[in-house]
Amino acid sequence: MIRGLLILLIVVSYAAPLHAQDDDDYRLNRRDRSGGIVGGGGGIVPTWLFLDASRLNSELSDKGLPTVGEQGLFLFGGHGHAYIMFIPNLRIGGMGMGGSMETRRDQGGLYQSTKLDIGVGGMTIEYVIPFGAFHIALGGLIGGGRYSLTLTQTDNTGKTWGTLFPETPLAAVDSRHELVNSFLALQPTLTMEYELHPFIVLGLVAGYFATAGESWKLDDNFEISEMPDFKMNGAFARLQLTMGLFLSDR
Repeated sequence: MIRGLLILLIVVSYAAPLHAQDDDDYRLNRRDRSGGIVGGGGGIVPTWLFLDASRLNSELSDKGLPTVGEQGLFLFGGHGHAYIMFIPNLRIGGMGMGGSMETRRDQGGLYQSTKLDIGVGGMTIEYVIPFGAFHIALGGLIGGGRYSLTLTQTDNTGKTWGTLFPETPLAAVDSRHELVNSFLALQPTLTMEYELHPFIVLGLVAGYFATAGESWKLDDNFEISEMPDFKMNGAFARLQLTMGLFLSDR
C-alpha cells in the first residue's frame, strides 16, 4: 500500500510541470476531436469498501469469537482499459483487487483470531462523457470473487510437534477452520476523472459492491450447510490512477 501511494505522489509531482507546459496545445487538441477518445492504459486502484459486517459479527459474537471491524476494509489492486474505436468513448478493460483484516485476542489463556479476506476481479465496461480534460464515466464491473473467513482458537501456550495431532478427536484442543464462499460480483460505478497529461489520468470513483452466491466450503473439502447470510455488500470509494496514451481521434 505504502509503495503504491509513493508511486502515485511521484507520478503526480512529475506530471504537473509537463501539464503546465503543454496545456494550451493539449486542451485545443481535446476540444477539436470528433471521433472520441482513443488509447488505453492501466494503473493502481486503492479502494475503501464500506462493507456491512453486522450479520457476520453478530454470529461471531454468539460463538464467543472475535468480531471484525465494521468501519470498512481497504482493498488494493490494479486495472487496465482501452477505448473501443467503433463506439466513440466506450472503454472496456479489467480490474482485480483484494484486502484483509484480522482481530486477535487472548481470553484467559485462550488465543482466538478471526480473519476476513476479500478478493474480486472481472471485466469493466464504461461510457465516458468528456468535457475537455474533465471526464464523467458511467459503467461498472462484472465478474467474481471470494470471501475467506479463517477462525482460530487454541491454548496460548508453547507448542510441540507431539501434541499437534492427538490420538483421539476428544483430546483435540486446537482448532483452525477456513470457510470460503465464491460469489458473482457486480459493481455499478460513477467516475469523475481529470487528465493531468495525455499520458496520465487521475480519477475518483464511487460505486456499490454487490455479490450473489451462498455456497460455502469448509477447509477446501467439506460442504457446510445452514450457513447464515454473510453477504457483506456495501458502497465503496476508489482513487484511480491510469497511465497510458490517450489521444483524440481526428
